[in-house]
Amino acid sequence: MRGLVAFLLLASCAAVCPGEGPLPPGVFPLVYSGQVLLADAAKLELRSVGTLTRVALAVAADPQGRIWGRLEPRHLAALDPASGELVARVALPRAAQYLLITPEGKAYVTHGSGTKEGFTLSVVDTRRKALLRELSGIAGPHTDLARTAGFTFLAAEGRRKEDRQNSYLYQVDEATDGIREALRMADAGHFWKLAAAGNRLYVGYLPVRDNPGFGRVEVRDARSLDLLRDWEQAPGPLRALYATAEKVLLFCEREGGGTDLLVLDPLLRAGPRVRRLEGPVARVLGVRGATLVYLDYLFEAGHVNVSVCFYVLEAGGELKRIDIRDNLFAGVETWRGR
Repeated sequence: MRGLVAFLLLASCAAVCPGEGPLPPGVFPLVYSGQVLLADAAKLELRSVGTLTRVALAVAADPQGRIWGRLEPRHLAALDPASGELVARVALPRAAQYLLITPEGKAYVTHGSGTKEGFTLSVVDTRRKALLRELSGIAGPHTDLARTAGFTFLAAEGRRKEDRQNSYLYQVDEATDGIREALRMADAGHFWKLAAAGNRLYVGYLPVRDNPGFGRVEVRDARSLDLLRDWEQAPGPLRALYATAEKVLLFCEREGGGTDLLVLDPLLRAGPRVRRLEGPVARVLGVRGATLVYLDYLFEAGHVNVSVCFYVLEAGGELKRIDIRDNLFAGVETWRGR
């Protein structure tokens, strides 16, 4: 069961416009079967902007608006969403899996295969289109990535025989690319997912499917990793989390189906506002104003009927749901769903 968590998607990606700097917040890139899409929270639509490798698991946008993702055999490539053309590629030591890109244009890229020194994290300068270095010594495959306060955080699960019960948290200083192991957990019943905002790191202890527990969340100072608060009030199994500077969103599986969305303050102190979502939440793409954008299933978990969902947080209620597969072969560029 723990081996499955290596296939989880990372946290949300920035979205920007080609050659013009960032778009107004609310446009989020994603990839499905190699098709690169932009989810627009204001227009409640998806737009197809080009293709990458069919096995690409994630994409992220750089400060120039190019969308980066995996290209075979072992490249990180940039797509210009205005033209649909590939405009850059960088050779990597191993095939790319997941990535995030900092506001300064530095990409951190995970890999699904290890070396004698453990798993690695490639560092790419998207402005110069160059591989800077490869950070080694990571215990196993990643379960999440997040960044804030000048640090990128990588959660991973142990792969070696002696540490398969362990989860690890690594902290990377984006100024120097120095990497250190910051936390370790010996618990086969949980794995780590991350969220970050406002100089705070949120470490979610998500229970594996055969664990009867509901999980918990730690709030930590992103620089020192000091524990600020430990929260254990989930009404059901914790399945996802997301943070902004103003609020934290926790998604808990509801008995009988659906999801309870808990909206809390940044330190998780006040009682949550609870919203009811119709189905599951697999990954949050982002929040724009009062609009939440998320995926109901993960592509690589074997689900083909994956939808992008738009939900209004304040009043509660789904605004629109767009089935990606139904639209993928429709021959139109913009998908508006129902």
